[in-house]
Amino acid sequence: MGYIILDLEFNNLSEITKYDEEFYCKYPQFVNMECPNEIIEIGAVRLDKYLRELDSFKIYVKPEIFPILNPKIIEITGIKEEDLNRGVPFIEALENLGGFVKDDDIICSWAKDDIAEIIRNSHYYNINHVSWIKKYIDIQEYCTNVMGEKKSLSLKRALQKLSIRKDEGRLHDALNDAMYTADVFRRIYNYRIVKNYIVEDILNMPALTLNSFDDVCIDENNIELKCPKCSSVLEIQCPPKFFNWRFVALSNCTKCNCKVLHEVVIKQTLGGDKVYKNNGMVITEEEYMNYSYKLEKIS
Repeated sequence: MGYIILDLEFNNLSEITKYDEEFYCKYPQFVNMECPNEIIEIGAVRLDKYLRELDSFKIYVKPEIFPILNPKIIEITGIKEEDLNRGVPFIEALENLGGFVKDDDIICSWAKDDIAEIIRNSHYYNINHVSWIKKYIDIQEYCTNVMGEKKSLSLKRALQKLSIRKDEGRLHDALNDAMYTADVFRRIYNYRIVKNYIVEDILNMPALTLNSFDDVCIDENNIELKCPKCSSVLEIQCPPKFFNWRFVALSNCTKCNCKVLHEVVIKQTLGGDKVYKNNGMVITEEEYMNYSYKLEKIS
């Protein structure tokens, strides 16, 4: 058994109109994309069961979905058109990556986005089954929980907290990020804990962020009404409303008299089902009033 630490870089249309105001007039077919993140670079390292590095993999992917390389992506990743011109078609890149993976390897990445996009990009090219993805670990989730963090850690923040030296200029290179992820994994590795994070049912893993919340309705049935302080049943004071990137509700505990903020993040499985992830936290009276004021202004 070994581990394949994987990292991808994508091209997408995030903030594209900042660079070309007429983009969607020129290319109306890209308004609602089935595959919004096109893989343009793949990096991976193979570790043995003792977390020793055995091999590495890096390849550029020639884009076929989007007509241009987003200037924002160039700025973040440093990837240029000439790099992609040296790349290979996605199907060939996927086959090469599959050849890098051994039968009993566990695929790992920092957050579920990468594994989700491999499957979504594969579906775009009518590849309905990626046979080498058998077991998976989200190292971001594992790291965040092991380190006792309330909010998901970025790779950069995890490197900082673990005092792992990094080169800022090398972040957002697929192979370098895979190596940095491997460094974090080594530092916090405990197999007795890690084995509880191994996912085998990949298609039912909540991995995709919804593109639209227009058809999403949420009520108290989707919220865990338990006080994080005393475990008493809570009373909703402010019903859930969509706020920034998640649904938010407010409640009050009549037993310990604390104020609670509820965050409900909705993810979608690769099979299309919605999954509701709850997080309840005790907040101050001032924070409660601030959220209450903001939520009241949302129609």
